[in-house]
Amino acid sequence: MNIGNKKINKKKIAIISYGNCANLGDRIGQSIILSMIPYDCYVDFLNLPPFWSDKYNNNHYDLVIIGTGHSIYHETLNNNKFDKFLENQKKIIGVFGLQYHDLLDKKKFDNFTEKFTHIFVRNKKDLIFFKNKKIISHSGDILTSYFPLTNWTIDDKVVIHPDIQKNSQDGLQLVKKIQAHKIVESSRLHPLLAGLQSCEEFVFHEQKEMGNELKSNKFNNMLYDIFNKNFEPGIQHKVDRDLVLSYRKFVFNSLSLIEEKIKKSIQS
Repeated sequence: MNIGNKKINKKKIAIISYGNCANLGDRIGQSIILSMIPYDCYVDFLNLPPFWSDKYNNNHYDLVIIGTGHSIYHETLNNNKFDKFLENQKKIIGVFGLQYHDLLDKKKFDNFTEKFTHIFVRNKKDLIFFKNKKIISHSGDILTSYFPLTNWTIDDKVVIHPDIQKNSQDGLQLVKKIQAHKIVESSRLHPLLAGLQSCEEFVFHEQKEMGNELKSNKFNNMLYDIFNKNFEPGIQHKVDRDLVLSYRKFVFNSLSLIEEKIKKSIQS
């Protein structure tokens, strides 16, 4: 096919996330969003506060995508220059969840979210924090799509410690190792989500990186979405595979909606 004389309209898109962090979810989320971007778009990968770089303050994009399925938290909201950057963009789509709800400044969060044209919210329990209900929809955790539905092969337990984020192993190889085990015990969110696609039983330990009295709430928010109930941390629980499959179906449908929204946003 000869397209040498055809002018291609090149749109500029910024994917702004915590992709600079080593967490499994932060690493693979960028790839999921990138796969939704049309072939003729320029893409910049930028970092959310507190890692925002002022050298991007004056950049302008046809579309800004905030988040790749990870969590937004109070530190995301504490950069005035980043806020000004968002005010100067044409359209903004969000794909994220929330953590450490008790630390979120409601006024700052409302000012942040009012700049968006649409936000795909990871968890049902996060929906109540958004003032403008017309621009939000529940998407589930899009990282589910990276984890295959499979069966365990090792009749043993794998324990995922908080320092798993220091593991630079290829993401898929790490997922395969987790999914091989009958029981998954995890102190990190997305390794547990990977394990739920294959294991019979699971144990989770809620993250408390902001102090022992403050829970991230990420685990129970995710588990409630999948199993429609709350769970106690530190206790072994059975996996309902039918509910896991139903959740996967919901998330895969959400991925189609996100991709459609991205394409429509850069066409208009």
